[in-house]
Amino acid sequence: MKNIIYSIAILLSALGYGCHNSGGNLSLSTTDNNTDFKFEAKYAKDKTGKLEKYLDSVLNNELRLDQNIDLFVNLNGSDKFNLKAKKGWLVIDFDKRNSSLSGYMKVKKLTEGIKQKLTE
Repeated sequence: MKNIIYSIAILLSALGYGCHNSGGNLSLSTTDNNTDFKFEAKYAKDKTGKLEKYLDSVLNNELRLDQNIDLFVNLNGSDKFNLKAKKGWLVIDFDKRNSSLSGYMKVKKLTEGIKQKLTE
């Protein structure tokens, strides 16, 4: 009987700890085909500030990721991508059909940097 009570207590403690720390989950997804490149990140909301600073430095643009944003970011005149974000979530859509190879490489490098910042 004591073993059952101790087992239940340990189980409830572990469950409570896991639920309390669920904000640390990270989900990164990349889809890269002939026509599109899509990157999606679901991350802990407390990393929004760090990600905001990184994007500001790379894109030379102040983005408020704690608000719901949906905008096109211009890379070099003709190349642009769609950025959607809110606290804890970010999506980058890039249309390869209407863009250059250098634009694609810039977006790919940007998403690699985002991955690195979110896994630190």
